[in-house]
Amino acid sequence: MRLHADRRRGNAGYTLLEMVVVLAIMALVTGVAAVRVFSLISSWRERTQLESIEQQFAHLPVLARQRGQEILLPPPASSVGDVATTADTGTLAAGATAGGSALPPALILPYGWLVRFDHRLRVRANGFCEGAHIQLEHGDRHYPRIVTPPFCQLVDSPPETP
Repeated sequence: MRLHADRRRGNAGYTLLEMVVVLAIMALVTGVAAVRVFSLISSWRERTQLESIEQQFAHLPVLARQRGQEILLPPPASSVGDVATTADTGTLAAGATAGGSALPPALILPYGWLVRFDHRLRVRANGFCEGAHIQLEHGDRHYPRIVTPPFCQLVDSPPETP
């Protein structure tokens, strides 16, 4: 009788097949969750970058008053470095210098962002922002905004009606 009881204790535990099934289920759940977590992190990063750009636009009147000169966005082609900003197309890309070469740029766009202007945005030396319609772009996402005078606050652009 004692020999039979020892055998049962030796068999107590999980089989290799049970362990493999549990590990497979855990891997499947982790894989599904990881995709969702990475997309969530990506959307948080994009939202944070968008808010940073909006804050930079709101800071333009203060910057113009501190410098004592007006700010033009996009800047004239002569004051732009070698990176994708042209006054002809009205675009400002990440890495471009939005301001004169002697001064730090008025806008610093995160990598991969692009700003399209319907016309040149002028912030006068006294801090008055004349306003413009802009399109913020990141990858395939577009964020139409209106730069409102006099403080350069960005507001959502109403959807276009057909």
